[in-house]
Amino acid sequence: MQLPLTLFFVVLSFFAVGQSSVDPFAAVTPVQTQLDAYNTGDLELFLSAYADDVRLYNFPDELTGEGKDKMRETYGAMFANRPDLQCRLVSRIVMGNRVLDHESVVFDSKSPPVEVVAMYLVEDGLIREVRFLR
Repeated sequence: MQLPLTLFFVVLSFFAVGQSSVDPFAAVTPVQTQLDAYNTGDLELFLSAYADDVRLYNFPDELTGEGKDKMRETYGAMFANRPDLQCRLVSRIVMGNRVLDHESVVFDSKSPPVEVVAMYLVEDGLIREVRFLR
């Protein structure tokens, strides 16, 4: 009886370790990468966090952009023309593969920050979709 019970605990511990190695906050990695790149104006690093066919929406479902090429145009111009551009993370909620960030965005030093909630959907380590609530 001792051997089956010991075997049971060995198998149980294997599964427990396997489950604990899964990062419940893996969705945060691309979201934080793009935020850091946004704040340094690093367009290539910023875009590396997104899927090629990413879709951008104004909440709830107004499609405003689709694809990394479109983002390259929009954000490339923004990074080049707005030297004061900064995004401060106010708060973050992570639920599975969804990350909700409350952000305070400064577009230029003469204007007050704009408050935004960005809702990121992450799949296969990349941001697949973003919905902005303004």
